[in-house]
Amino acid sequence: MQTRRILTGILMLLVKLLLAVLIAVGIYHLGEYAYSFGHSIYDNETVSDPPGRDVAVVIPDGSSISQVAKLLEARGLIRDEKVFRVQERLSRYHGQLKAGNYILNTSQTAEEMLAILSGNEEDLSENEDDG
Repeated sequence: MQTRRILTGILMLLVKLLLAVLIAVGIYHLGEYAYSFGHSIYDNETVSDPPGRDVAVVIPDGSSISQVAKLLEARGLIRDEKVFRVQERLSRYHGQLKAGNYILNTSQTAEEMLAILSGNEEDLSENEDDG
């Protein structure tokens, strides 16, 4: 009887230890993903180096930012539609995207694409003058 109690105690300890390890690994991976996602939002990384590739896109009237982001990802202009949606939300162009035909380039940043898609191309030339 005493042996059984000891084995049960050891087994419970191992289960608790395994659970603690699984929780720690889960928290680590969640933190790693959160860091990577956050870094991607503020990183001005482009899909390709200049001169890039021009891509024609049509933004239909009434398109949501989610639909636009999925279209841009499908056309190879951005890497991650979720990141682009957050970038739009945090940008000065939030809620300003306009329907229309556009030529975007794989070497443009999300900020540059948002300026074009919102009809604020003059922001791009102002930024070039500053640099």
